[in-house]
Amino acid sequence: MTVHAPAVVPRSAAAERPADGVLVVGYGSTLRGDDGVGPRAAEMVAGDPRLAGATVLVRHQLTPELAADIAAARLVVLVDARADASPGSVSVERVAGAASSVDPVPAARAEAGATTHHVGAAEVAALARDLWGTRPEVLAVGVGAASFEVGDGLSVSVERALPRVVDAIAAIVGEHGRA
Repeated sequence: MTVHAPAVVPRSAAAERPADGVLVVGYGSTLRGDDGVGPRAAEMVAGDPRLAGATVLVRHQLTPELAADIAAARLVVLVDARADASPGSVSVERVAGAASSVDPVPAARAEAGATTHHVGAAEVAALARDLWGTRPEVLAVGVGAASFEVGDGLSVSVERALPRVVDAIAAIVGEHGRA
């Protein structure tokens, strides 16, 4: 699912909307329980008037092709489930992306082979930098997951966290709009 801003926005209106130039990517599998929190959050962001003008993408996983979308943005917010956090907790972290894409490949990844399952946020940000020379701010909003078991619903704790996730994204965009 891709949600785009209107094709033509008057110059004065665009200057007043802090979400212009913002890319929100919610990713994860909607068939693996709480892993679907990224797509659900993206759908909520797409309908939130505080984030009007943002480009919102729903993806199953991060892929190298996403680097082109990242390169076109001034601010990128990635939303995904976290297995290493308390269920329903919401965290925001800056994604480095400063490491060069020609840095040595970590041994674990070299042994496993390169697959799209190993493309992380920092690698996609680095691709955008290396291929297009851009350095948008990239932030990751993580939501602690209770379960990644097969199923199409979110746990109660993650479902309850969704409004906080959208508020966190709106706060990030608001801060960058004032910068």
